[in-house]
Amino acid sequence: MEVKLRNRDIDSGLILVTEFTKRGLPVPLSFAIAKTIRRLKGVIEVMMEERKKLVNQHALTDVEGKRIEDEDGNVKFASPTAFADDFNELMKQESEVDVHQVDYEKLTKMKDRDGRLIQPSPTELEGLLLLQMVTEPKEEGDEEE
Repeated sequence: MEVKLRNRDIDSGLILVTEFTKRGLPVPLSFAIAKTIRRLKGVIEVMMEERKKLVNQHALTDVEGKRIEDEDGNVKFASPTAFADDFNELMKQESEVDVHQVDYEKLTKMKDRDGRLIQPSPTELEGLLLLQMVTEPKEEGDEEE
């Protein structure tokens, strides 16, 4: 399904989902996550290129035009606030991405390769939610009466 994702959510979500993929997931779920990650890699590459441009634009330079770094190798900025503002603007940008979605109810009933329920951790679930890969269960009214 085509969804709009902010760069910040893509960045955070991919980090959290990557850990989830290291588990023995069932093939359909593993495949769905892998397809989504592959689709997001293009967005991440553009985001990293833009981040590099921002670093170069805001970096302090010496008389030879070389970036000035601190003793730990971190780039020093002419205006850290200006860099942070531009970087936050970059992270707010949205991209439309085709994401494979999984129904929450089905996800909670899926079993791993050893036959155990997957039971995603709150962190793993957060990653799936940030990437809009989990759909909420559809409410079917008051069936419990």
